[in-house]
Amino acid sequence: MLFAEKNICPNVTTLSYDEACLDVFNNLNETVTIFGQYEQCHKCDFMNLTELSPLNSTSIRVSTRSPLQLYYLRGKTPNCSFDNLYYEHYLYGWNITDKCNQPYIKQPADNAYLPILTAFIVLFCFGTAWYMVKCIYKNSHRLRSLLTWHSELEDDLGGSTTGSSIVIERSPSIKKHPNRVKSVDVFRGLCIMLMIFVNYGGGKYWFFGHSLWNGITIADLVFPWFLWLMGLSLSISLQSKLRRAVPRRQLVIQTLRRSLILIFLGIMINSNQNTQTIANLRFPGVLQRIGITYLIVGLLEVAFTKRIEVDNVSPVQDLKSSWPQWLAVACLATIHTCVTFLAPVPGCGRGYLGPGGLDSAGQFRNCTGGVAGYVDRALFGEHMYHRQPRPNTYETRQTFDPEGLLSTLPAVLTVYLGVQAGRILNTYQAIRAKAARWMAWGVLLCLLGGALCEFKRDDGMIPINKRLWSLSYVFVTAGMAFVIQTCLFLLVDITRKWGGRPFFYPGMNALVLYVGHELFRGTFPFAWKPSQTTHGTYLFMNLWGTALWVSLSIFMYKSNLFLSI
Repeated sequence: MLFAEKNICPNVTTLSYDEACLDVFNNLNETVTIFGQYEQCHKCDFMNLTELSPLNSTSIRVSTRSPLQLYYLRGKTPNCSFDNLYYEHYLYGWNITDKCNQPYIKQPADNAYLPILTAFIVLFCFGTAWYMVKCIYKNSHRLRSLLTWHSELEDDLGGSTTGSSIVIERSPSIKKHPNRVKSVDVFRGLCIMLMIFVNYGGGKYWFFGHSLWNGITIADLVFPWFLWLMGLSLSISLQSKLRRAVPRRQLVIQTLRRSLILIFLGIMINSNQNTQTIANLRFPGVLQRIGITYLIVGLLEVAFTKRIEVDNVSPVQDLKSSWPQWLAVACLATIHTCVTFLAPVPGCGRGYLGPGGLDSAGQFRNCTGGVAGYVDRALFGEHMYHRQPRPNTYETRQTFDPEGLLSTLPAVLTVYLGVQAGRILNTYQAIRAKAARWMAWGVLLCLLGGALCEFKRDDGMIPINKRLWSLSYVFVTAGMAFVIQTCLFLLVDITRKWGGRPFFYPGMNALVLYVGHELFRGTFPFAWKPSQTTHGTYLFMNLWGTALWVSLSIFMYKSNLFLSI
């Protein structure tokens, strides 16, 4: 998290990403003790960073991900409290004197976000050039037609000595999957591209990584959006099969088969990442959660969904026709809420939702994740996620699995909200009716999620938390998905102002890209060990790895290869 040693960072060349150096000079004739803590550490006690003898100096390596509050203890009296956000690779100084001096900049550095701006400009220029070339290629047939017409005119006037065929032979174009909702594939492709990018490191930027505990980052959005889209696709596919009179027994078998395959693939990926023994093999995982939620929601839909008739549809037909499913999903969400807040945890009490460790002044040091963590540790034992995020601000020592059992229950609600989006698409024929309902669901869910967390990161009734998959997290992420799908639907499917490229291609083979990027993570040419630990080098490497998988998806699409389960 934060270290203090003499001469630990005498210059910025020794600093890694998200680090700055603070040189502290004690100009007093007495010993001072320096304490500090990061703002993102919720209600944490201040840590003893270093003790500085009279007329001496030291250097402190600090993280730039969160504001750092510092003060020094002179005797038994706290002095000069500062709360500052430091900038990456900057060299700061702090003179401790009888006056309360603020830390100051000794040596600035380049802006840490310049690589992102550079990458954006390069990608924008490349995309613009590609679009121009494509437009020229598409419109070239007009030029060829004009030249052909000119040649035919010359023939009619006797100005040409060679004959030309009046009938132009053209091979018919094949439109792949004409019945698919293209905006869904575009949205799915966006999710899988973001997932690959953040899983590969996201350039080591903190906002491309998962939140420390409460709160939400770009990386925290991808998984729930993927589950939401799975529910939407399930609803569209099921309604299509019901219209073709596919037997429900066959639909149940298909649901079971797909769920088991997803769970098996997830355990296989876990074994690839953990090459120890079966005794340490992680059972929960991303694909396992996808498989379980697909199984629950799929069986509910197969059991209760009826074929939609488009005639005489009432304004709330989508809700009236699905009340049994909503009742079952609401029961699961209620069970999760009751267990989370009412079940007692030995040594932790009831309703604790924090990360343990230093949180709340160390009062719940061994209570990481509350009842969710307790259930997973009792059920899975060694078969769960062991690695702690770095820097481990809360200094937690307990294992906690972000894809555990209890948090899978609200994930079912995420999937079913996607099913609701698909039901709206299937039920109502008017474009305005679809878009208005999607947008209304999105706005209401975001407001409901904000109300549950009281529009605060911490200390709300139910904070937004990806690791616990809290209800506020479900509502906010699903609400955002409704809004994004509405915009993409109007832009891609209705007005056709955008073809959805390049996101469309990965969306057609999302499972292949996910399994492939997990199996080949850390292997060349998708990744390598960079010679410099800077954002620029990591950003290039992670963008390169993502681009390779996108290129593979384009090749598969052009080759008419579509793999599904």
